[in-house]
Amino acid sequence: MKYTFMQKNNKVMDVEMDPYYGDVEEILQVHDSRRIPLSVQYRDKRMKEKKAFQEWINYRNIPKTRALAGNVFKNTDIRINSLSLKSLGLNLNDQYWFKPYGSLMQWEDVNFFENDFSRHPLGMSFRNEITSWEPPTGFSPDYSSNGNLPKYWFIQNDIRYLAKAGKKPYYQQITNEIIASKILQKAKLPHVTYEVKKIEKNIYSICPTFITPDTEYIPAYEILQVLPFKRQDGAYRHFIACGEKLGIPHIKQDIDAMLQFDYLINNTDRHFGNFGFIRNVNTLEFQSVAPIFDNGNSLWFDSPVELISPFKQPAYPFSEKQEKQVKLTDFANHWFEKLPSDWIENTIREELAKNELISKERAAKISATVKILQSNLIIYAHARKRKEEQQG
Repeated sequence: MKYTFMQKNNKVMDVEMDPYYGDVEEILQVHDSRRIPLSVQYRDKRMKEKKAFQEWINYRNIPKTRALAGNVFKNTDIRINSLSLKSLGLNLNDQYWFKPYGSLMQWEDVNFFENDFSRHPLGMSFRNEITSWEPPTGFSPDYSSNGNLPKYWFIQNDIRYLAKAGKKPYYQQITNEIIASKILQKAKLPHVTYEVKKIEKNIYSICPTFITPDTEYIPAYEILQVLPFKRQDGAYRHFIACGEKLGIPHIKQDIDAMLQFDYLINNTDRHFGNFGFIRNVNTLEFQSVAPIFDNGNSLWFDSPVELISPFKQPAYPFSEKQEKQVKLTDFANHWFEKLPSDWIENTIREELAKNELISKERAAKISATVKILQSNLIIYAHARKRKEEQQG
């Protein structure tokens, strides 16, 4: 079936799509190469444009690894990408969509920022057992939402919210999002604010979309090939250079603050999909680094008490260890020094205490360990300053 791939009301390219699988069969004609997704524009030159575009679609949609929902796709004939295509590929992260070729519909008629959508079409993602399920006929942004945890979008007071579940044994990711929000607010770092909400007898973290009808979120992975990779530069310096090449404002300063925050809360899941940039879809100018979000896999969320430690903790995406990664950053902005350590410790304890699955011992160990990590950040910053002064 033939579609025109659109960005709002701007034609990007005409494509032939397989309606059953939701996959790309052929790119027929490019109308505006500037608006092609960046990971396709800057693909490895050995990769064909069609394959790069297919990979972009795959990454943007529901992963096969999503908790519980993956069982539906394994045990039925339902194809992940076809669900997204039936909703025209619309989501709440960007303004791309697939317009049936020759259709008179406009972005204003169908976008999820201004129009209603089917709530909870992937509700089976939140159930322990799945008996039967029929995909709905209505549109939903849930089909084009990546990530492994069960989640869905809903509208409340005309605001689009994402609800996300946690996982066993402590369901701590939900609490962690609240803790992270409070620390980031106190530190005055750009961030997405999370709340706890009970929906249909279940507890979720919820947050509003940080994208508007005139902006889009570009995940970090999309800029990785803007420049050729030089081994001597390393992944971190290469990434910053790619961002600077694109003219992303304050990229080093903001990425450094994010990595320092990840060290503070021991975030073990900062991959190239859950941080990125905000771009104006009308002018194609980058506005900023995206606010910090998706901090649930932190604070030793699934570790037993005896493994909660400030030493040799795993990290992503620029190093395998937190200490090594944070030392890649500059410490020009001492935001972590301005936070009262007792306030951080008390905030973590108080929020964890609201989770009935978390013991007092666990909460105390986590809060005390974060206090050590904050002290380490201050030590690293002062050591860096002394070294720079000695070097003149």
